[in-house]
Amino acid sequence: MKKIVAIPVIFLSLLLVGSSLIYFGSRNDAVSVARSLKAGVLTADEINIAFQNVGGKVIKKNVQESQLVKKGDVLYVLDDVDTKIAIERMNAVISAQEAQIRQEESAIQIQSHEIDLTELTTWRKIEEVQANLEAAKAARDLAQTEYNRNAKLHDSASISQSVLDNVKNTLTQAKMNVVQAESQLSSLLAGSTQEQRANFNITKNAEGMTLQSIVNLRHSLDNRQNQLAQLRAQLVQSKADLQQLEVNNKRLTLVAPEDGKVLQVFYEEGEMVPAGAPAVLLETNRKYVDIYVNEKMVNNYLPGTSVTAKVIALNSEVKGVVRFANVAPSFADLRTTRERGQADLTSYQVRIYVDDIPHLLTGMTIEVNDAERR
Repeated sequence: MKKIVAIPVIFLSLLLVGSSLIYFGSRNDAVSVARSLKAGVLTADEINIAFQNVGGKVIKKNVQESQLVKKGDVLYVLDDVDTKIAIERMNAVISAQEAQIRQEESAIQIQSHEIDLTELTTWRKIEEVQANLEAAKAARDLAQTEYNRNAKLHDSASISQSVLDNVKNTLTQAKMNVVQAESQLSSLLAGSTQEQRANFNITKNAEGMTLQSIVNLRHSLDNRQNQLAQLRAQLVQSKADLQQLEVNNKRLTLVAPEDGKVLQVFYEEGEMVPAGAPAVLLETNRKYVDIYVNEKMVNNYLPGTSVTAKVIALNSEVKGVVRFANVAPSFADLRTTRERGQADLTSYQVRIYVDDIPHLLTGMTIEVNDAERR
């Protein structure tokens, strides 16, 4: 009877002791771990260093795996023979275009002076033709008077028919001279306004008159100006092409964009590198650790917050700054056992960038101090 009573008492005692240990002791469920321990593995940003829009044959490789490099160190050098030839060719093209532009500028200046001279000469020619016209009209009037006189003499049989014919021929020639002078003057005055012509008839001074022939010459000069602008635009394009070639020539030398450690090199000397292909995988000195906290603690880790963390392997502390706190993927959510009646909690991924200290290596475990206790 005593054994029958002792067995349940023993099991009940063990159950009470175990429950007490579970309740008061440290447990490893997700909620407890998240509350007591915020740790992660130190990671570093990695970047692929690539040849930007250029490719070619590797003639020099200056780095190996695990080598530490500084910003600006030369990593690779590609063959630059083709690029240098292209640069020399483009320089020759630019020189030829500059000479062509100078020639066109000089020709435009000469043509402009010639047009001004032609305009001035035409004004004097108009004045000359106007004087000739007036002289032709005077000669015509005199010939008309002479013809009328001789016609009367012929009617009275005082002169012969041949004399009258000669006088008539002179009159006809005088009239033709007037018509010819008027036609020449009208041609020279083409393009002028009625006001300008009226003023010319009064002053007999043609300077300042608009002439169609001169207008046409100035339009031709404007077209040459357009051609000059096109040549200048072509020169600008060629210089831009030259700058691109010079930039590409500099890009044939691949340098480290920042300090870090070479993790992998992808090409050896003599190999061909495609344009834009990554050549070096670099581990930077920008180190960070990711921790996961529940939604009740995330406000303690806002971006920009300074924190301290312990490096287990070095037994030393390191300072850090929170970069972001984002909702973590669903697999990181805290699914409780509900032994305390708690609901499921959403986890947040907090990324903390830490200062670089001696002997701090990626892969080391970092324990972040609880923000609530800072």
